[in-house]
Amino acid sequence: MQKPLEQELARFHAEICQAMADTIRISIFYELADGPKNVSQLVDALGSPQATVSRHLKVLRDRHLVETKREGANI
Repeated sequence: MQKPLEQELARFHAEICQAMADTIRISIFYELADGPKNVSQLVDALGSPQATVSRHLKVLRDRHLVETKREGANI
């Protein structure tokens, strides 16, 4: 039987794996590896609609895998 800490860690890892289980989200990480980008830059790089990129970024943000920073009108 797993200890409570091991169970919590397993749940945490499962959430990360679930968040990363999409090619667009993995591609977002590849793009962000070169440095911060705004949504428009990610849309251009990925060739996906803005709504799609924003939806996938929300999944990553909700799991604290990416951070947002507002600069003027850009996020």
